[in-house]
Amino acid sequence: MVAIRQASLQDIGHIQKIEREYYDGFSCPEETLSGWMAGLPENFLVAETGGRVVGFLFFEYLDEVRALPFVHPLESKPNGAYCYVSEIGVLDEFQDSDVLQRLFDKMAEKSGFHHCKAIIWLTGEKGKHDRIEKLLLIRNGFRKKENVKRWEAFPGFFVDDHWLWSKEL
Repeated sequence: MVAIRQASLQDIGHIQKIEREYYDGFSCPEETLSGWMAGLPENFLVAETGGRVVGFLFFEYLDEVRALPFVHPLESKPNGAYCYVSEIGVLDEFQDSDVLQRLFDKMAEKSGFHHCKAIIWLTGEKGKHDRIEKLLLIRNGFRKKENVKRWEAFPGFFVDDHWLWSKEL
């Protein structure tokens, strides 16, 4: 049984482990993750089964549709009209389970209560995580909106293969 709960500072090591597996060796710095948790704790979710964190999702509220760098300080706006998926991840052994869908459903529920117009998601075309996310996006009725040129995938490393996707609420 998978339970979705609010993340805590004690989860950061587990989240970074998931990030490294999901994002092919990369993880956010601890100060970025702890800043997100401190500033918007109710929007940092983890999926847990058997006492083990197996997935996570963090989202912010923005005033406009735009792409944030992958590693960024909290930019959430209290009355933002758009729910922006800042980061998501799942362990490889759970990628074919319903973990990501359950995290998505919890985020969509919270966003609807916040009266958001749409959920905004940014993902690429090349990585393992991109393929996993694209399946989730299509299954949930997202539409590809705009190619983001020079998106900062890692600090100082820019890519051109990422797209903003949107799902109206």
